Parts: sequence; C-alpha cells; structure tokens
Amino acid sequence: MKPALARHAKLGSLVGKTVTAQRLWAYLGLLTVTLLNVISHANLEPGAHRKAWGDAVNYYRMSEQTGAPVDNPFALRMLSPWLVHRAHLLTGVSLDTLWLGLTVIFTFAALVVFFEFLWSRLNVRLFTAVLISIALACTFWYAPYAFSNPYLVDPLNNLAYVCALYAAFDRRLVLFTAIIVLGSLNKETTLLLAPLYPLLAWSRSRTLRDRGVLAGAAVMVVAGGVYFGYRLWAQHLIGGDYGFGAGQANGSLLGNIQFALSANKGTDQLELFTTFHFFWLVFAYGLYQLYRRHGLRSELLVASIWVFACCVAGRLVATDTTRVFVMMAPLVLGVTALVLDKHRDERRQHWVGLLVFLYLAVSLRWVPAPASFFLDVAGAGVFVALITFPVRLPGTPPPVATP
Repeated sequence: MKPALARHAKLGSLVGKTVTAQRLWAYLGLLTVTLLNVISHANLEPGAHRKAWGDAVNYYRMSEQTGAPVDNPFALRMLSPWLVHRAHLLTGVSLDTLWLGLTVIFTFAALVVFFEFLWSRLNVRLFTAVLISIALACTFWYAPYAFSNPYLVDPLNNLAYVCALYAAFDRRLVLFTAIIVLGSLNKETTLLLAPLYPLLAWSRSRTLRDRGVLAGAAVMVVAGGVYFGYRLWAQHLIGGDYGFGAGQANGSLLGNIQFALSANKGTDQLELFTTFHFFWLVFAYGLYQLYRRHGLRSELLVASIWVFACCVAGRLVATDTTRVFVMMAPLVLGVTALVLDKHRDERRQHWVGLLVFLYLAVSLRWVPAPASFFLDVAGAGVFVALITFPVRLPGTPPPVATP
C-alpha cells in the first residue's frame, strides 16, 4: 500500500511540475508578444506626452497634480493618474516612463488573468488558451492603441473588467466587490458590472431568493454608496461641481448624449465591426450554441448580454465606439475560444491557427483598409467552412463510420 501511495504522490508531483512549466511558458509567450507590441507602437522619445491626444491630455495633467480641475468626466477618474503621481514622487522617474510602464504592467496582467480564465475556469485546452490570449494581446483597441497613447485609464479599466468577470464566474463575492469599488475610482463604468454577480447567481438558481442573488444585490448598494461618497470627496478636493453623466465642460447629461450620438455619423457600424472584426461572427455562433444547450442558464451567455447592453448604454455618453465595446474583449474572445477549442484534431488546429493569424493581420493593420476587408471575408469564410464541413476541409481526417 505504501509503495502505491508513494507512486501516486510522485505522479502528482510530476503533473504539478508540468502544469507549472506550461503556465510559465504561456506567461513568457504573452510577455514576448506584449513587448513586441510596445516596441511597435509606443513612442519612446523623451517628452512623448507632448504628442498625446484626446482624453490622455487630461489624464496627464491629473498625474502632474492630483485633483487638477480638468473637464468632466475625466476629473473624477483619479486612480490611474494618482498611481502615476505617487510613483513619480517616490522614485523620481519621469511621468512619461511611469505611464508607459504601468500601461504595460496592467495590460500584461489583464492578459495573464484572461489566460487563466480560459485555461482554469473555462477548461479550454492549453493550445487554444495561449492562441486566443495572443489574439487578445494583439486586439488593437485593447493593447496596441494603449501603448501608442499610454496616458489613459483604459488599461487599468480592462484589468478590472477581466478580474471582475473571473471573480463573478468563480463566485468570489468579496473579491468581486473589492474590484468593483476600486475599479470605479479609476473609471465609473466599472460600476456597470455590479449587477452581474446577482444576474449570474439568478441564472444558476432561477430564483430571486437565492443567497447569491441577495448578496449580489447588497454589493450593488455598497458599491454605489462608496462611489457616491468618493464623488463628494473628489469634488471637494477639485473644488468644482461635476454632474453625474455630464460631458466635457460639465454640460448636462442630455447635452452629453446629444454630443456623443452626433459623433461618428455613418461610421458607427463600421467602427463596431472593426473592434473584433470577423471574431464577431465566431462570438455570435458561440452564443447561439450556448443558448441551444443551456438557455439562460449559461453564465457566458448572460454575462455577454449584460456587458453588451452596458456598452450600448456607454456609447450614449461616449464618442469612441471602439474603446467602449472593447470592454467586451474577455467575453468575445472567451466565447471564441470555446468554439475553436472543439476542433481538437491535430490537423484542424492548422485551420484554427489560420483563423487567429488572419485576426492578427486585420487587428494589427498589417494590410491597408481595402485589403483588410478581404481578409475579414476570408476569415469568416474559413470559419463557416470549418463548422459546416468539419471533416471535408483539405488535410482533415475522414469521417469515422458509426455502427
């Protein structure tokens, strides 16, 4: 009996070491891709902040002075600028370097959490988990854009979103609450995730009396109360009155909605599509399959519907369609990973690899816009062929006869 137990213990130790090694190699691969994107897109010249644009100009001012009276809603998104400001005071490192450094750290951390979400929580194979995590690392509006204009709160917001999703799926209420509260100090849109916990609990139990539903509802109240108190403190620090939901120059909420909806006239659909390109098709197919099998008991389906609704609401007060909808990245690529993971035959992996390669090509803009359209069509065509004729594609094994 003792020799058998010893053999089992030794086998368990070997398996544990193998998993650790696989995890480290995956992390190293994601770090390599991240650094390549930094080299390709970041402005590493001294005084790079002089070329910053859009929201970044306000956030950079806030990192120079905590409580700087910049426009609404930027003024109340203090966490990222405050971290940069404190790091500058402690180390003396330039603000440009710290902004880029924290952007890289937050983005890489988000990629690691996403990989763990796929591999450990959704039980996706290592091959697919690594491949789709690389796809996320190369999703233009998720990482490369942030490196090209690093003075933004988006990287920390992306990290908060993927961590909150992981915590909600893993039923870790205290961690979920902490992420929502801290994330809202960085960007108020994190509060939109607060109802996700009770929604997922309801999807599992189908009753409003479930303990998870009631606890999740309490989280919504706590997070909302903390954020309300934070806004009062922040306005006192800044010395201004910033209306909730108001836009630049502290205009009214209605005025902000009118301004936001008047932007990108005629191009909104195109911008929405270019956020994830033909992966939208894979995502939609995956949601359809989840609904067929599980209905509204599917956590991924419920989460995807809710976050998409949040992004639509967010677009009412924001002009950057792509930066709004890229918050769906963990769900869009998570569902995509589940769909592609079903093609486990070694030969079909070549087709999965081709799909990801085409996604990288259009997302990283390796080809000009007219050619990228044809690559999107090619990617959609390969995917449709893969699910329609799964055993008839060149190089795939013949169908197995069933008795």
